[in-house]
Amino acid sequence: MPPVFASTAAAESYLWAIILLPLLGAGINGLFGRRLGKGNAAFVAIAVMVASFTLSLAAFIHTMNGEVLKFAGTPWIQVVEGTAKPLVSVTWGLLVDRLSGTMIMVVTGVGTLIHIYSASYMSHEDEHGFAKFFTYLNLFVAAMLILVLGDSLILTFVGWEGVGLCSYLLIGFWYTDPQKAFAGRKAFVTNRVGDFGFLVGVFVLVALFGTVSYGDLQSKATEIAAYVKADAVIDAGLFAGWHWSSALTLALIGLFVGATGKSAQLPLYIWLPDAMAGPTPVSALIHAATMVTAGVYLVARNNYLFSLSPVAMAVVTSVGALTALVAALIAFTQNDLKKVLAYSTVSQLGFMFIGVGVGAWWAGVLHLVTHAFFKACLFLGAGSVMHGMGDKGDIRIMGGLRKHMPWTTATFLVSTAAITGIVPLSGFWSKDAILGNALFSTNHALGWVGPAAYGLGAVAALGTAFYMTRLVFLVFFGAPRSHDAEHAHESSPVMTVPLGILATLAVVAAGLELPLPGQWGHLFKNFTARVFEDGTQNLLTSHHFHAVKDATTGALSEAAHPAWPYFAAWLIAALGTFVAWQMYLGPLKALPQKLAIALPNLYKFAYEKFRVDELYEFVIIKPLQFLAWLLWRVVDVVAIDGILVMGTARAFGAVGKVLRVAQNGDVQRYAAVMAVAAAIILISVLGVGGL
Repeated sequence: MPPVFASTAAAESYLWAIILLPLLGAGINGLFGRRLGKGNAAFVAIAVMVASFTLSLAAFIHTMNGEVLKFAGTPWIQVVEGTAKPLVSVTWGLLVDRLSGTMIMVVTGVGTLIHIYSASYMSHEDEHGFAKFFTYLNLFVAAMLILVLGDSLILTFVGWEGVGLCSYLLIGFWYTDPQKAFAGRKAFVTNRVGDFGFLVGVFVLVALFGTVSYGDLQSKATEIAAYVKADAVIDAGLFAGWHWSSALTLALIGLFVGATGKSAQLPLYIWLPDAMAGPTPVSALIHAATMVTAGVYLVARNNYLFSLSPVAMAVVTSVGALTALVAALIAFTQNDLKKVLAYSTVSQLGFMFIGVGVGAWWAGVLHLVTHAFFKACLFLGAGSVMHGMGDKGDIRIMGGLRKHMPWTTATFLVSTAAITGIVPLSGFWSKDAILGNALFSTNHALGWVGPAAYGLGAVAALGTAFYMTRLVFLVFFGAPRSHDAEHAHESSPVMTVPLGILATLAVVAAGLELPLPGQWGHLFKNFTARVFEDGTQNLLTSHHFHAVKDATTGALSEAAHPAWPYFAAWLIAALGTFVAWQMYLGPLKALPQKLAIALPNLYKFAYEKFRVDELYEFVIIKPLQFLAWLLWRVVDVVAIDGILVMGTARAFGAVGKVLRVAQNGDVQRYAAVMAVAAAIILISVLGVGGL
């Protein structure tokens, strides 16, 4: 069934206001924030976020009624050949359907809570730093809204680069600290590597289809479905002689490379743990609700294309599964509070990519939503803990904080239960839906990739339960292990109220996917079904899922899955929690220390994050530095400075030395030369006359 487009001008006119309001807040605070003072600067930043959230809610209500809001916009980029119709045309168009509507609700809703929290958390900054922080925060939200509302890959890329710039500014906010400044640069450079892949994907799609508009790409995907399945040869254009499936796979893997950068997947995940150098609200905004989910959104948005390339989907699934497991293993041995949560984010993003990689688009996006709630709560809770601990984040010096910080403890416990997949909280329904769909999927390029992803994901889920329970026990339970822990204090209501709202959302969000009969069952799956209709149908017709045919209409639908994977995943989470309890509060409390002593090399290897940074340093950074030094010596020093610049100067200097022999300032010599010259001329003239 085609979507119903809103036709009223009012339905279109306010879409850009959703973006422009945070942009306005950034402009006001950027220009006048220092003069406004802290209170007014925070009020401006929060007010524009509340207004943007209100408009987002209005747009979301339209989508609930089955409408798709579309702002056509004026032409921005056009590629024209002669006087013919533009070959490629990009407009300032915006699109709000049930996918982008869900995203803007998360971005503006969670973003508003983080802005409120930041007003207290950043209060120690001076007027200039305070206003600058909220300027960057508003600007970041505006860029993220462009990313999810843009109706083309080009406009998405504008927001894509915008959040990359803002993440650099926010992660390196305290740039006077060299370590924090380095973390900002690392995030920026790593994301540029991924962005190159994004651009390759865009260029290939333009060469194939002549468009980057999501609506046009969806129409083209329907047209070429038969070509891709028949593996027909392209007969014209840049990719003449290629098979459709090969060319499309190249484009989609390029887009996914971009996604691995933004969403911190292997091999480009290394920037995210170091990004914890930024203020804690930045961690909550970037690494829970916005930037890191951009890659998941990109794959889900282009589901109609990815469903036509089993190879691309296999790549997405396998990378997501490996990332989920590797990040979980690294988190086992980390002792910094925010670092544990950072690797948890990387791991949970891996689960999301498993979901969109196996074609369970709705499950991947649902986990994006639930993760935004409980992970934002966890990061803000970590900030509250550090605030009460004198800005210290080492979990080894904490302990017993539940007595001093009851509100933070309660919200942290709820969010931990949600992320570990404890029934009936939201994380159980979203994460385990991903694993169940992976188990019962069949990829035609790699038939084993779905079940393998289920196995790796199950182990990663076990790890999630273990390291998150370990974190909770070491921070909030047991006896205080330092003076700071003994004298910790609860944060102000400005910080704890957002924690309570987010923890409540982590519980209530379970209602989005309860397996209830009738209209109240599987709400989110049914709500987003229209967005993913083309992609799902492509997978059903290719027998990617176990499908059943309606006897009346002949339409294909996905067969119901057995419930046992859900129970298995719950048992896995319970097992991880039980083991952590035994090792950190129960009778096996001495076991972690004994394991570290018995297996020192393995422990050190995990603690040093599998030395991936050192590997990149040796394999990539050092060779590039040597190449740069070599090019500097050969090109800059020898060719440019030595030959072009200094060589030219030396050549003219040598000519000057020769000329100076004749031009030495001796008047008598000048007169003699003139006399000799005159005599030669005279002899020549007389000689010629005599002839």
